[in-house]
Amino acid sequence: MLEISISEAQAKLTKLLNKMVVIVDKKSNNKKAVILPYEEYSNLVSKAMDKTELQNGSFNKFIGLLSNSFETDDKKYNKIIK
Repeated sequence: MLEISISEAQAKLTKLLNKMVVIVDKKSNNKKAVILPYEEYSNLVSKAMDKTELQNGSFNKFIGLLSNSFETDDKKYNKIIK
């Protein structure tokens, strides 16, 4: 996966549409966006809709919205989610 700055993404958008790209704010070092080719996106969506893939596939590594057992003491998160 390619990591580039916001200004680089703006300048090279048409070249980036066929790659998996993470756009990073270099000043704050925060990830701001992801560009996925449609085929990759479609593949992820179809896997996410398959409950066995969620439990046993690559998605089972993630916690949070995909996991009923995720807990945090973050008040903002709990206010939004619960």
